[in-house]
Amino acid sequence: MGASAERVTEQLRRDVLGGFFPPGTRLTETALVDRYGTSRVPVREALRALAGEGFVELRPNAGARVAEVPVDDLADLYAVRCVIEEITASRCARRVAAGESAVVEELAEIVEAGFAALDSGDPVLGAELNSRFHGTIARLSGSHSMTLVLRRVSEQIQWAYATTVPQQGHRAWTEHRRIVTAIATGDEAKAGKAMVKHVETSRRGFARR
Repeated sequence: MGASAERVTEQLRRDVLGGFFPPGTRLTETALVDRYGTSRVPVREALRALAGEGFVELRPNAGARVAEVPVDDLADLYAVRCVIEEITASRCARRVAAGESAVVEELAEIVEAGFAALDSGDPVLGAELNSRFHGTIARLSGSHSMTLVLRRVSEQIQWAYATTVPQQGHRAWTEHRRIVTAIATGDEAKAGKAMVKHVETSRRGFARR
């Protein structure tokens, strides 16, 4: 995949995951060419790539549409996410206990940006920052393998999250702040517990929809 196709793929993925293109939206090559300032070839490659990831449906003689959120898979995705994120949050607390205060500073900045996105009424940015918050905890944990797995799982969950930002946004960012506070204590068990509580609350929120 060329550089232009990679750029368009990332931009289209962001728009789908962030809710700019809701499930069921028809994706025409002409509209995407205009939006991303490119030619039809990179757009076609991006559509094929996202179809392979399950975000886009390509139908013969019907064109491309944003796929429906795989709600039936969410329970399994949350189960995987809960295990991974308990570990990554605990490891971040371990780094803080070892004197690495920059971990807390980086996470706190994302939380403040998340609240700012809520205040400005930008759900796409809010969903992106939500993903960045969890991804940053994974990265700061020092586990490359868990970061890769979490990214794939989180993309699917972020997709569903984008449809409920008005209902869950403030609650989610308040819990994010509590997670950072727990990590800042350097207590691994406390940080892990705060993360598990957050993931479980989020899971229950989707279950009630």
